[in-house]
Amino acid sequence: MQLIQKIVLVLSFTFSLSVVHAQNETETLVQTLQTANFSNLLSFWSPLSEVNILDQTSQKQLSPAQANQQLQVFFNNKNIIGFEKNAERKVGNTIYITGKLLSAQGKFNVSLLLQDNKKGISIVSIRVS
Repeated sequence: MQLIQKIVLVLSFTFSLSVVHAQNETETLVQTLQTANFSNLLSFWSPLSEVNILDQTSQKQLSPAQANQQLQVFFNNKNIIGFEKNAERKVGNTIYITGKLLSAQGKFNVSLLLQDNKKGISIVSIRVS
């Protein structure tokens, strides 16, 4: 019986460490969006990402540089001054983050679909509406 308790304890501890690691990375991503630091954001993109931005054609299978450029153009065009995270949810290796991009022109909803893998988290899809 004690062996089973020890195994459960070790598994619980291991799982909690992976959750904390993902939370730290998502907070870094949120801070990067808040400061609009696109040079740091580049490392978060998946090798192939989907970008859906308000008033633009949906773009699938963009390289990290292309996806980063699309988002940066939107930030510049709409004078985005910040990001406010509303919610975060993790299901398995998938993380969803929702929030608002703040601008003098109003607020824009943003949804991020992230994948947690051995290299860390990566942005698979972003939608701005």
